[in-house]
Amino acid sequence: MKKITVIIIWLFGHFVNSYAQALDQEAINRGMGYSNKTMYDQAIAEFTDAIQTNPKNAVAYYQRGFTYHKKGKLNEAISDYDKAIEINPKDAEFYYNRGIAYYYKDYLDEAISDWDKAIEISPGSAEIYQKRAFAYFKKEEYDKSWSDVHKVEELGYKIDPKFLEELKKFTKRDN
Repeated sequence: MKKITVIIIWLFGHFVNSYAQALDQEAINRGMGYSNKTMYDQAIAEFTDAIQTNPKNAVAYYQRGFTYHKKGKLNEAISDYDKAIEINPKDAEFYYNRGIAYYYKDYLDEAISDWDKAIEISPGSAEIYQKRAFAYFKKEEYDKSWSDVHKVEELGYKIDPKFLEELKKFTKRDN
């Protein structure tokens, strides 16, 4: 009898957990739909619902943060990116976008640190190297900026031509 009770409790818990996951995924999907239509307040409400349903859902925090970011609410975006990273520290995209938010706030050291972590997780992403090159340029760390430009090119991508011209102009060199 005790074994059956344990099985019933496990099945009930599994069913409740699966149902909650389906609900928060539906809210995330609706939120992404709203966000794609630039209906940011509705999107944020849906992501918040998903978070309330499942406070351990890193994607819900990330998507809400990304939507705040689109609205220009960088502090709120960073806070949600922080939570997403706390839940899932192995997702390079979370660090990448938090780095962008830091960059726009002119917190260049924090942006570079996040992009370092994103590169550690996903070393083949030329986009991350390019963003980090921009930050190094703003910090006037031109050798590091050039290093990232070369890494972008090694990965088979072209660096932003306007940026490259600025870098050449400030460093008076071609590479």
